[in-house]
Formats: sequence, structure tokens, C-alpha cells
Amino acid sequence: MMTAIAPLAPVDRDETLTEKVYSRLRSALVGGRLVPGQKLIHRQLAVELGVSPTPVREALLRLVSEGALDLDARGIAWVPRLPPERYAEIMDLRVELEGRAAARAATLATAADLAALRAIHARLMVGRRAKDGAVVLAENERFHFGVIAIARMPVLQRVVETLWTQAGPTISLLSAVPRPVSPAGHPHDDLLRALKAHDSVAARAAVERDLREHAVIVAPLL
Repeated sequence: MMTAIAPLAPVDRDETLTEKVYSRLRSALVGGRLVPGQKLIHRQLAVELGVSPTPVREALLRLVSEGALDLDARGIAWVPRLPPERYAEIMDLRVELEGRAAARAATLATAADLAALRAIHARLMVGRRAKDGAVVLAENERFHFGVIAIARMPVLQRVVETLWTQAGPTISLLSAVPRPVSPAGHPHDDLLRALKAHDSVAARAAVERDLREHAVIVAPLL
């Protein structure tokens, strides 16, 4: 005889708002729009987002539990400053996972996929020449997750999103130093060529070069 399963409680409005606030804050972390050391006062955020303090508080605590935020002695959430060793571990994992996704994407990428990625990268380079950091960050995020989407690896994508949530705020440190284009060209160009050629080895190498060059600039600034 099967045991009766208790009915689930209905989802209320606060639960729905918590998820929306969580997604908004998570996106800001991933995109580098929140910076290391920044305090996140839940009542101030509630006013900015136009919601009550409760869903903001719950979203912040969820991000704390995921390691994306810390709490100070007063219980105020803030964006942590990553120790160099933690940043290095995150980047090593990103190289492994995003490299694996790129290798798989090289076997699956269509002409339409490549056209979409080229358009994203073109907007990124326009933003870079204009020194528009917001555009560069947004298009870089779209490019990387666009490659992962082509790979059709949803579990890997979720793990990578968590890594970006933790490391995203360090991207803001790049504004402190000039970033000339490498004589070898942008790694995204290498990746696009590898995807077009369906070359998994070259695609993985292009992602590793991209992330390692990024880390060389950021690591000394931590």
C-alpha cells in the first residue's frame, strides 16, 4: 500500500519575488556590476527594486549560502574580496569546464550559431574601442554563455554560472589597468575559427588562452 504524500504548499507572492530578486542580484554579480567590498543593505535594495525587504533578505541569504556573498558581524551582506588562492581555483575550474563545453560546441555549432557569436563579439569589440566597460562586460558574458548553450550541457552550465557568480565581481578590477589587444589577436577570434572548423582541440585551447590571459591581469590586483 502506497503512503499518501502530503500536498505541497502553494507558492505565494513573496516566494515568487524572492526568486526574481535572487536572479537580478545573481546577474549583477556575474556581470561584474557589484564590486568586491560593496555592502548590500537589504532595505536599500528593496527600495531600488520596488519590493518589500523580505524577498531581498531571503535572496541575499541564498547567495550567502552559495558562497557568492559574505555576512559581516552585523549580519549585513557584502561582496567578498576573493583571496588569490580561491580565485586561482575558480579560474582552474572555469578553464576545465568551459574548455570542455567549447570542445563539445565545436562538434555541434551551426552556421546560425556562429553568426550569432560573431555578432556578439563584434559588439564587444565596439565597446572595447569606445572604452565602454558596461558593454564589454555584457557582451563578454553573452559570448561565453552562448558557447556553453551550443554545447547543450545544462548541468555544466549551472556549475559554471555558480563559478561566475563568485568570480564576477573581480571583473571590475580590470578597469584599473589598460588592456591592449594581444598581438596574437583576441582569443574569441581563435574560438570562432575553431568552432567553424569543428576543431574541438583548438576550441578548448582558445578558451584556456582567453581565461588565462584574463587571470594574469586580475590575479595581481586581488
